Amino acid sequence: MFGGEMNIKQWIAKSLVLPDAKIDEVVDANLLGIGTEQEDDDHVRKRDCISAIMRLALTCCAESPEERISMKEAVATLNKIKTKFLKDTTAGRGVLLNRPLVQQPFK
Repeated sequence: MFGGEMNIKQWIAKSLVLPDAKIDEVVDANLLGIGTEQEDDDHVRKRDCISAIMRLALTCCAESPEERISMKEAVATLNKIKTKFLKDTTAGRGVLLNRPLVQQPFK
């Protein structure tokens, strides 16, 4: 799967910077709703959401601890991603919009 010195972190980072965002190659198509019987119109929004989560994951696994974001920042970013996704999708409108993704015990 990985050639030469490539690892999973580099593979994902590479998939996020390509002009046509090859995130489809690193994420199961079922998560995006592509090629399934229930393929929906929100697959582009799902791809954007998963790409944002992958970018966040990359910042969480930076080599140097000083380069990593705090858990508090990560939770806040996840909640922003969730809010945007729910706002942008037709299926996501409603009750869950104001509920945090994760409780924030980090102080």
